[in-house]
Amino acid sequence: MAHIANKIDAKDVKLQNVFYGNRYKIDVFQREYRWQREQIEALISDLCSSFMNNYSPNDSIESAINYDCYYMGPIVLCEVENTLSIVDGQQRLTSFTLLLIFLNHIQNILDIKEDQRQDLENYIFVKKAGKRTLVLNVEARNEAVNQLYLSGHNIFSEEISTDFKYSYDEIEESIENIKNRYDDIVKFFPPELKEKGILPIFIEWLLNRVVLVEIKAYSLENAYTIFETMNDRGLSLNPTEILKAYLLSNIKDESKAVEANETWKELVNELKVQIGQQDADLDFFKSWLRGKYAVTRRGTFKGSENEDFEKIGVQFHAWVKNNHKSLSLKKDSDYYYFILTDLDFYVKEYLKLYSFKNEADSDKDYFYITNSFAIADSLVYPLFLAPIKKVDSIECIYEKYFLVNHFVDMYTNIRMLYNKPITQSSIRNYFYDLIRETRNRDIDDLKNIFQKEIDKLKELKGSLQNFHVDNWGYYHYLFARIIYSLDNVRNEYKFNEILRSRKQSSYVLIQIFRHDELEKYDDYGVTNIENTIGNYCLIRRYDLEEFSNKQTRYKLSFLNKRNYFPEIDDKDFIRDIELFDFIDYRNRILNSIISNIWV
Repeated sequence: MAHIANKIDAKDVKLQNVFYGNRYKIDVFQREYRWQREQIEALISDLCSSFMNNYSPNDSIESAINYDCYYMGPIVLCEVENTLSIVDGQQRLTSFTLLLIFLNHIQNILDIKEDQRQDLENYIFVKKAGKRTLVLNVEARNEAVNQLYLSGHNIFSEEISTDFKYSYDEIEESIENIKNRYDDIVKFFPPELKEKGILPIFIEWLLNRVVLVEIKAYSLENAYTIFETMNDRGLSLNPTEILKAYLLSNIKDESKAVEANETWKELVNELKVQIGQQDADLDFFKSWLRGKYAVTRRGTFKGSENEDFEKIGVQFHAWVKNNHKSLSLKKDSDYYYFILTDLDFYVKEYLKLYSFKNEADSDKDYFYITNSFAIADSLVYPLFLAPIKKVDSIECIYEKYFLVNHFVDMYTNIRMLYNKPITQSSIRNYFYDLIRETRNRDIDDLKNIFQKEIDKLKELKGSLQNFHVDNWGYYHYLFARIIYSLDNVRNEYKFNEILRSRKQSSYVLIQIFRHDELEKYDDYGVTNIENTIGNYCLIRRYDLEEFSNKQTRYKLSFLNKRNYFPEIDDKDFIRDIELFDFIDYRNRILNSIISNIWV
């Protein structure tokens, strides 16, 4: 009989069975949790698209069992002495844990009826041998994950997130990423799924129809052999390599094929090195092909088939092969120049854009500023690439980038300010249509197109005085933009220094007066004013504890002395003002500044 250590099991497992009743550890030698915004965006988008392709308005929870499955790929586990270690798959399982925590909060916020809701706590925590822990039991991360779970809908509050107690100024990479990716889930989760009638069906589908392949070994040696085989010797060609093989196979001149191959390798390597991600080439090809070539998109009715934009996102290599004529790939020289000129040109422009959008100290910091709270990269990069042409001058290309960036800035912030969603699933069809409309346009055409779209956005215009601060990530960014727009303080800051970070010297967003404090001064209720922007501001993290201990009547003086109201010129005016009058006055000032920036 074979020894148990040599045994290997492989089977399809529903997401609920991956999490329910199990406890996993991640060994100390494993890498950190490193998923970035792009990966979370893709996960949420793919899950929601797959679900919506099956959903009909009259469906019930029972309908979900007949929906199509969504396959997530393999995870590799090692079971030794009744302990399960994750050898491969911790990025996905950590991300699913964050999604389950988010869905648990949304269930509570929507007050889903008992017979409709899932007890998601059973998939986040496990009790075994009298010990209750997180299912993903990683000691260094447990405090942060527990905090997300306990904070409920108030997780948006940066005050709460400062309750993490650490003895050093900067949190380790995994914890920082866990917090940021949770924020991304909050941002990217489609509002159409946050409805009482549809959320329970989505959760049922997620637990029962999202499937992973579980490969379980019973010795670390075997587990890592499997891991290495999957990720090294047995690794399948990725879409980029398949596309390269197809294009090169159509170049008949061997010397030209060799030259094209060398160019391809250099460009793909440059993408990975400069962006710092192994799959940076995949994101580039999707952006390039969508920006320059995609024409059709999927319809909005149930059962609609994927078209150009969607197919490129799933299998761009197959799409190119099936649409080579529309890419003007007819004879072997076309394939050669497609790599030597087209690919070369757009890779370099893509990298240029990446540097603009991600370098805080660039002289083109307005790209970085817009990107600091942005819509999905999978929509923005194709829009940037759509209008530019190889024959454009450097100056022309830059002006086109500037026009796209200005539009994205206006679009993102006006929609956020007026409570319109910017999730990928909510706006992708709009952007796909806009990408087609702006493709290869000259500067005057672009100006006209974007101005029309901005004029439509401005029809949403309303008063900010009654807008409630309900997305702490965005409103921190909003106040950073306000501060950075002020001539009297701009030279004192770099924009990235005002954004959220975990440094003790960084800024956090606070509510100045709580409900109970305002209630004492008001006979008619405080609902319409306590959560308006006039009752919020950014302060240094190291001032937070002292501010929190201040009595109500001293709060304005404390903040004013430390220049936390830079938008107010008359500092003496604040000294004797009533609380409600102050909030109303500041609302009007901030409303005016915001209108000057965007509206």
